[in-house]
Amino acid sequence: MPQRRILSLWLPPAKDAPAEDLKALALRCQLFYSPLTAPDPPDGIVIDITGCAHLFPAGEAGLKAHLLTRHSGARAAIANNAAAAWALARYGAADSKDILPLPIAALRLEPVTVTKLRRIGVRRIGELARLPRAGLVAGYGPAPALRLAQALGQAPETIAFITPPPAWRVCEPHVEPIFAPAQLQAALSRLSTQLCARLSAATRGANSLVARFHRIDRACPEIILGFAAPCRDEAQIAKLLSEKLASHVDPGFGIELISLHATATEPLPPTQRNSLDAEKPDYTQPLNTLLNRLGPHKIWRVAPHDSHIPEYAVRRIPLRTLPPVPWSKPRHPRPLRLLPTPAAITAIAPVPDDPPIQFTWAGASHRVAHATGPERIARDWWCHPHDDTRPEAEKIRDYYAVEDTQGARFWLFRAGLHNGEAPARWFLHGFFA
Repeated sequence: MPQRRILSLWLPPAKDAPAEDLKALALRCQLFYSPLTAPDPPDGIVIDITGCAHLFPAGEAGLKAHLLTRHSGARAAIANNAAAAWALARYGAADSKDILPLPIAALRLEPVTVTKLRRIGVRRIGELARLPRAGLVAGYGPAPALRLAQALGQAPETIAFITPPPAWRVCEPHVEPIFAPAQLQAALSRLSTQLCARLSAATRGANSLVARFHRIDRACPEIILGFAAPCRDEAQIAKLLSEKLASHVDPGFGIELISLHATATEPLPPTQRNSLDAEKPDYTQPLNTLLNRLGPHKIWRVAPHDSHIPEYAVRRIPLRTLPPVPWSKPRHPRPLRLLPTPAAITAIAPVPDDPPIQFTWAGASHRVAHATGPERIARDWWCHPHDDTRPEAEKIRDYYAVEDTQGARFWLFRAGLHNGEAPARWFLHGFFA
């Protein structure tokens, strides 16, 4: 059995990362160095490279160099156990293998314990190793003796290696390459059934899928699907994939492997159908069809945005953003149709703060019969750089809901003040009916 070899990677203090980032780094290291990796909070990871170093030129030195070239400023060390590797990576010199000259802080002791040991003249691990174990435990507790034994390889240490998330991927190889559309559709149907069975057993649904078609000439066309909500309906998935076969996949001289991979999943609990109650309509299937036919950028939904300015009070979000964002009820009525950009108009108002009695828009004159307002809306000044050319008081809006003599209702606003440095301007912003 080969000697166990542990690599400790230390990221400098300026690059300390949250536990989630260290876990992600440990998972990436599983792709290149070893299947056994673990985060070592707050500033490192541990890799068991036993039996893996021979895959790199120059063995362990080549593996460590490969790792350090991808993490600028980091340090790494290799030893027979995790405690010694941790100490050498943080306190040892380059290519050092002896831990005895290192300070006792390299044993991962509490600062209080380190201070007590320094008071009696123990500053290095070699000096600590010469003390009798019984007296060390009696005077300073079990921690110094245990940490020393672990660093010297005389006591075991548990490492909580992480496992990668399950790969929601199914494959179907073909001894004889296939290229007929009917064969490809049948293979996609079988793969969809297999993948959905796995997702159903784990009570999960796919948010996005990718089907890859490995040709014998090493080309690999693919089909990407997105869903408005987590999905594990094998019939719908197979249908959406089959619709894109002709336009996205050229089989060439034949396809020898087809894979179907759920690139993103979410929990999707099973639903129980009750024939006694009226079932709620399911809009996800037609939305999924539109989403994959038109593209994710052409289908969106609106959500409220934290802004007082009406044209900026909404934003576009992806269709599948769940749960729905709640809308707050406005304090004043809002028009059914809002122009994306306010349209300039000419208006006549008898008193500066009164609503207009007449306005002209797009060459047509409208006489106002009824009006309510004003509703004053100020600009989000904290979101914009200061403008010295115009005072902030000139950027406020006074909104009026007006109805003309023909019964049409409009939403108008006056920008600026009548007695301001610049003349006030009138705009049409929306229609109530």
